[in-house]
Amino acid sequence: MLNSARISKLLSSCGHLYRHCGKEIYRRPNYLRPQLSYYSIQVENRIDDKLLSLKWEDGKTTEYPHIYLRDNCPCPSCYNPQTRQRVISNLIFDDYANATIKSAHVNQDKDELHVEWTNDGQHESSIYQLDWLKDRRFASQAESQQVRINRNLWDSDTQNNLQRFDFNEVIENKSQLYQWLRSILDNGIAIIDNVPDETSQVRKLANQVSYLRPSCYGDQFRIESIGEAATTIAYQTGRLAMHSDLAYYANMPGILILHCLVAANKGGENLFSDGFKAAQRLRETHPEYFDLLAKYPLQHEDIGRVNYDFHQMALHPVIRLYHNGEIKQVCYGDHSRTSMLHIPHDDVPNYYKALQQFLEYVHRPDTLIQFKLQPGSMVAIDNFRIFHGRTAFDSSGNNRRCIEGGYLDWDEATSFMRIMEKELSMNHLTPSM
Repeated sequence: MLNSARISKLLSSCGHLYRHCGKEIYRRPNYLRPQLSYYSIQVENRIDDKLLSLKWEDGKTTEYPHIYLRDNCPCPSCYNPQTRQRVISNLIFDDYANATIKSAHVNQDKDELHVEWTNDGQHESSIYQLDWLKDRRFASQAESQQVRINRNLWDSDTQNNLQRFDFNEVIENKSQLYQWLRSILDNGIAIIDNVPDETSQVRKLANQVSYLRPSCYGDQFRIESIGEAATTIAYQTGRLAMHSDLAYYANMPGILILHCLVAANKGGENLFSDGFKAAQRLRETHPEYFDLLAKYPLQHEDIGRVNYDFHQMALHPVIRLYHNGEIKQVCYGDHSRTSMLHIPHDDVPNYYKALQQFLEYVHRPDTLIQFKLQPGSMVAIDNFRIFHGRTAFDSSGNNRRCIEGGYLDWDEATSFMRIMEKELSMNHLTPSM
């Protein structure tokens, strides 16, 4: 059996460090320490170019500008280990433009890169973990175009394969809670069954992640017919067209949760459509229409009173993109869309054609999921991606429909997911939205 002293001795005798052609190569017998992957790394310090090159064990080379390494020095005088934040805005107070690495080498025992600085008034050296450096390899032009989040786009055939969860398991088991959020992120929709027939279950669920996101309708809200007192079409009995929730907020909530307390006897079926699938189809068939919906914003508005008087207003493009052209968000609502168009008049006719074609894809029967949410069940959707609506329902006599809802922000949900990924030792880190 090998103890730690014996392993250290073997490493010392078997590891190799040598230089040639101005490069330093660090080699370690990988079989002795299988948990570490760095068995062959080349280090080249190009002082004239102010670049430090690391050639990794997979053959890829990363060039780290000296200024980047100086700006991200992890020592306690630059980076607070308790708060895990920068100590000060160094780019303002320190001139890193002339930061120059005098020498660099790899510590073979600790998987660290050691650098020495030239004429640095604060400190002479910095130490970087190789794992840290590898996680921050700069993207090539091709890599920057890669998909950030692999989403499963769907149509009506998905209805019988929706992922379902048990309420108590999600509440009591963090792994199940994580899988529920992962399903919403990947598929845009998830069902929870066996929910107690009581109010405030949406709050109970949200509190396992973070907290409910408040809006002008409160942190929790009830969707039921209130007749002439309604300030939003959702609180009436008519058909509700496919839409995003709170499109009149600049910071729209990321996750919508709906809990059925009372199902309508007649009508009131829930409708869902994958907005990313519709946008992708538009991009493939009518790229000029796709570009118009990504270029110009629509204005959304909501005026009313619930707990207080409000007048919410926001601008959103129907299709919002990441820097690499990947679809980031879709946003639309017929009932909240105003008559104000921030579009040149000569683009207006084609914009309407683009909007019509996009909505035709959204509402096509072969793209819709339709079912009636029953008491004891919840549905949660990605409000950045999934459009939802409902059919009209009858509220005459004793007929009634009551849905309790609430929101989570994606920032809080993805934060929780990253914490769980670390706790559960997952080889994955959920990216930012």
